Amino acid sequence: MKGWVWWVLLFVGCGGGDSSVQGQRALERGDLVEAERHFRTALDDGPDRVEALYGLGWVYHLTGSSSRARDYFMRCLRVDSMDHRGFKGLGSLALAEGNFQMAEKRFLEALEKAPGDPAVTNSLALTFMGAGRYEEAVELLEQLVAAHPKQGELGLNLAEGHFRLKNFQEALDTVAQSLAQEITEVRFRALLHELRARILVGMTSGRLDKADCSSSLPPLLETLGIADKELDFAESLGVEMPNLNAARLRVHRRRSRILEDCPDEGQNVP
Repeated sequence: MKGWVWWVLLFVGCGGGDSSVQGQRALERGDLVEAERHFRTALDDGPDRVEALYGLGWVYHLTGSSSRARDYFMRCLRVDSMDHRGFKGLGSLALAEGNFQMAEKRFLEALEKAPGDPAVTNSLALTFMGAGRYEEAVELLEQLVAAHPKQGELGLNLAEGHFRLKNFQEALDTVAQSLAQEITEVRFRALLHELRARILVGMTSGRLDKADCSSSLPPLLETLGIADKELDFAESLGVEMPNLNAARLRVHRRRSRILEDCPDEGQNVP
């Protein structure tokens, strides 16, 4: 589930004073050392500042220190049981651990405190997706994207949901619409390009006509070539992408498979 963590990070929502805001910005850059420093500075000014406790919870969550992250999220609840962020943090931990039932419970508790919060709604949709409840996830995400059409990050998970349902054209359209909007974190732009590559690979499945290689093979190879370029661009953005090599392998395997089925024709394709 680690590959999902940054998707859940969308709209962490620390808020608060200057140090907490700087910590939030460091989180968005992926600079966890700097984020921890700013959040601890905020706690020096007030040990019960929920935004700083929540931010530190995310720092430890993202570094794999689940126990310490849980401690900070629980401190959020002890300081203010009506603040939704502690519930959201605990839900994110459960989601990363694959405990979808607990994640759903925590996110629903968060929504009771902050109805309609986009970050929590997004996380609840991810929970549905992780549990294979793709139609429910897509329905929730469509509502979220419609309510916040200019926030391109939100379309990433909607496109992923369509992809899981094999709604390839809807997934491609959603990626294009998302990339046309403002995206505050480069990581999400890279992930959208990586997802577009996976969608294109999916669209080549079952499309080769071995009885007519000369007509059916070239467009498939062209599509896979575009997928390669999408992955190259994603990599050029310079953010950590743990699933990038797996995506490249997918393209390679699909290309190798169709060239095995049409070896002679493949030799004539530039």
